[in-house]
Amino acid sequence: MLGLAILLLSCSQLASQIFLPALPQIAESLALSATQSQAMITGYFMFLGISQLVVGPLRDKFGDRPVFFIGQSIFILGTLLCAVSTSAALFSLGRILQGVGAASPLLISRTLLVATLSGAQLKMAMAKLALVSSCVAVFAPLIGGTLSSLVSWQFLAWVLAAYFGFTAIVGWWILPTDPHVPTIRSVRPKYLLQQYWLMLQEGQFLAIAAFKWLPTFLYLTTQLYFPFLLQQYFQLTEQQFGMVMMLPMSGLLIGAFISKCLHKTMNELALFAFFWPLLMVSAMCYSLLPFSLFNALLGYGFMMVVFGGYFAAYMQLLGVHYAAQAGSANALVGAVELLGFTLLAVGCNAYLIHSLDDLAWITVLAAALLLFAWLKLLPQRIFFNDVFQHIARKVVGNRE
Repeated sequence: MLGLAILLLSCSQLASQIFLPALPQIAESLALSATQSQAMITGYFMFLGISQLVVGPLRDKFGDRPVFFIGQSIFILGTLLCAVSTSAALFSLGRILQGVGAASPLLISRTLLVATLSGAQLKMAMAKLALVSSCVAVFAPLIGGTLSSLVSWQFLAWVLAAYFGFTAIVGWWILPTDPHVPTIRSVRPKYLLQQYWLMLQEGQFLAIAAFKWLPTFLYLTTQLYFPFLLQQYFQLTEQQFGMVMMLPMSGLLIGAFISKCLHKTMNELALFAFFWPLLMVSAMCYSLLPFSLFNALLGYGFMMVVFGGYFAAYMQLLGVHYAAQAGSANALVGAVELLGFTLLAVGCNAYLIHSLDDLAWITVLAAALLLFAWLKLLPQRIFFNDVFQHIARKVVGNRE
């Protein structure tokens, strides 16, 4: 099942990142402006976020197999439309269908392991999934750039469609065919909105989700700011920028590898605490060290180590606490992440970030929020709450 989960997760990652290096070629071929070509990328994320809110409950209601097959078919159709596009409208439609279809393999990749494994096996499988996910995130743009320099971007889309088709065959063959026991009563919009609203009011859910939302927010914020920073102060070309960004992006691999090693001896909360100080180190690299290309990339790299280290622990914790609603819980986290925190990152870059010092303060604020979330999840918190309630009852009793 781990191999299938890796295949499913890689589909959405490749669709989102492999076109990035080919954007200039796509823009020239379809007569797009820079803003329009960037919208092709962000539009994918927007529709991926929205569709997760529907696909997650459908998975909980009908099971993995039918939801995967329908979603993957839409995914392949969208990729084929991109491959044959001769206009911006057709390419846009293809990207929209890709975003809608990608929700299926993405969500099932995160719920499949929880449904089939438990205990130490589940922890190790989650760690391996996070490690491979980090590898794909680091090398997908490099693969896309290499292929787009050798062949056309249309050929790149055909390669993706073939890969997604292969994944559909493997998934249909391996996914369980046993009758699915529904873990959600209805998929009506009113009921789903009520369930999502109840989750968003749970302190435990918000605390777990924070370890996915806030690192993603820092990643997006930094990713949007650094191209302008490096171009303005260091006059890097696009090729040079791609090469130097491999340094901080390798932090994903380092964090995921360290997390995989530590999963044998640490629980999820201990892993959260272990990586947390690196956020403060990242902020100090931005604000206290002399301004240089190396120090800026070093700060970014420390943050990416945290991002990679938290991924497996977050998936494990969410899967264990929300096993009965795995699809819906992952869908809500993903939708808020892609819709809310993407817009927040764009807003911060537009109005708040004008220097590395500003980025440092935002990193510190995110670290403070993560510390609060970690305290919320501590088991000892239950003990302290019981003590406080006992003291309160004694005080009230004495007064009476």
